[in-house]
Amino acid sequence: MKPRKIPRHSKVMARIHFHSQKNDSTRFCDSELEVARLLLLEFEDDVIAYNTQPASFTYLVNGKNRRYTPDLIISHKHKGVYFEEIKPKDKLGSQKNIEKFDILSKAFAAISDNGLKLVTEEQIYVGSTIANLKKLYHYRSLTLSEQCQQVMQELPARITYCGLISWAESHQCHVYDPMILLANRCYTFDLTCMLSPLTHLDRSYGSTNL
Repeated sequence: MKPRKIPRHSKVMARIHFHSQKNDSTRFCDSELEVARLLLLEFEDDVIAYNTQPASFTYLVNGKNRRYTPDLIISHKHKGVYFEEIKPKDKLGSQKNIEKFDILSKAFAAISDNGLKLVTEEQIYVGSTIANLKKLYHYRSLTLSEQCQQVMQELPARITYCGLISWAESHQCHVYDPMILLANRCYTFDLTCMLSPLTHLDRSYGSTNL
C-alpha cells in the first residue's frame, strides 16, 4: 500500500475542495456525490475521522497487477476502520465493475475486518437529507450566544421551527441560535423532509456537541 499524492490541480479532472470541520482540514473529491457523502459523515457522531483517496492498492486480475484507490477510509467508534467506494448505481451495475468489485471485496476483507463498502446515491440522497445538511453545515462551527446558553434549560421539549425562532427572539437570543441548535443536534427532526417553519422539532437531551 502506497500513500497517494493528491494534486491540488489536475489537467484531467478538477478536484472539489471540501472543508471538513471534523478533520479541521480540506478534503479533495472528484464528484458532488462524494461531497454529499462527506457531508453525511460530518454529522455522524460515531465517525471519528476520515480521509479521501487515502492510498493505492495492487490487486491481481487475469495474471496482471492492477492499481486501485478507494474513495474513503473512515475511522468509526464502533465499526473500527473501513474503506468505501462511492459510485453511481448505474456504473456499479456494469459487468466490468461487478467483476472488479467482487475481486476487491475479497482482497479488502483480508486486510480489514469491515472490508470495502460500496455506496451509491441511493444511500446518500435520501429525501431532502443532503439539502437540509447543506443548510445546517455552516452553523455547526458557530457558538451559541451567551444569552442562549444561559436560558437553554428553558428550551421546550417539542416545538416547531417557527416556534423555536419566536422562543429565541423572546429570550433575546442571537438570530443564528436556532440554526446552531439544529446543526448541533440539540433538536432533531425528520431530515428526509425539507426544513420549514412548520417542521416539528424534538429536544435531544443527549447531545454533547455544545
